[in-house]
Amino acid sequence: EPWDDESVLALFHEVDEASRSLLAYAARATVSGADITEAQAAERMQVRQREVTGILRELSERAAKANRPTPVSARAVSEVLPNGRTTERRVLWMSDEVARFVYNAEKAELADARPTLGDRQG
Repeated sequence: EPWDDESVLALFHEVDEASRSLLAYAARATVSGADITEAQAAERMQVRQREVTGILRELSERAAKANRPTPVSARAVSEVLPNGRTTERRVLWMSDEVARFVYNAEKAELADARPTLGDRQG
């Protein structure tokens, strides 16, 4: 079953902060047309790369239980170095559609977190 706005929003609320961060970083990279490596994501999240790999696995397992495709995965891409040698690096991959849903979920969460006028009047 494919992801939609509602299912991604539910996923976004069910997972922990680290998983939401990883989803958000991958979505932003996808929307902007840029690559983000596992190492870059780990650095931004201030965790070890091994933890990013674990989060990817947890998200994949959660998606499989819901009979949905993996929302974000790591793929090996080849890169030619200045010296002409080729190396592989692992970049996070997310479909454009899921990236839009994650972006919407993140926006909704940020809107929910803003204090309202009633909250500020004490």
